[in-house]
Amino acid sequence: MDQLSLSIDAYTQQGLRRSINQDCIGIGSWRGGAGGGTELSLNYLCEQKSELFLLSDGIGGHDDGEIASRFSVDSIFELFQSQEDFDILTAISITHDKLVNIGLGSLRPLGATLVGLIFTKNLVTIFSLGDSACYHLNGDKLVNLTEDVKSSKPHFNVIEQCLGGGITKPNPSIVKRKFKIGDVFILTSDGVSNWADKEQIKMTIQSKQLSFSRKLCSIAKKSGSNDDLSAVVIKIKSPQT
Repeated sequence: MDQLSLSIDAYTQQGLRRSINQDCIGIGSWRGGAGGGTELSLNYLCEQKSELFLLSDGIGGHDDGEIASRFSVDSIFELFQSQEDFDILTAISITHDKLVNIGLGSLRPLGATLVGLIFTKNLVTIFSLGDSACYHLNGDKLVNLTEDVKSSKPHFNVIEQCLGGGITKPNPSIVKRKFKIGDVFILTSDGVSNWADKEQIKMTIQSKQLSFSRKLCSIAKKSGSNDDLSAVVIKIKSPQT
């Protein structure tokens, strides 16, 4: 695939019982959620050798989740744009160390989950820390490419893998996957993935909706989610369309 043409839409909103949106979406220079916008829709013909998409969620019970998620997205994008040979593992390690230093001395140090994609020609690298999700729709088959990494201890909802958050060293899940024209990738925060099942997600993406991401967030909200809601939908198109 010589050129990569993408149809992108993203949406984020504050949860019903939240005082501030602690999710942050990063698409190029655009930021959604924490300190950013609410919705983005565009068709994009990639000119660079690779493209990066990020979604981060501030960890509940820790300080300043909106700062942690925005900082994580900005830090990784800065490294991506400044390094010729970008390595996501190195970027995650650097960003984690910076968050740790910011939160030194706090009993509730800054922490954020992370899920993201890097497109390079016909290969996509999916990486995640925590309970945000990435799905791949190929034809009629929808696959969750990420795993919820939560504690096996009694407090089962504790996130063990994240940026900052008091952990020593993050160990991200990384998956590499080929794709073709017509495939769709979906990023969601746990406020969506915990409340919208795979069949609902697939039916939404296959429908005639104009804003897939907004619809996914609406489904989660109607199902009872009080958490912040964020989704990014990326469709692979033919460069001629």
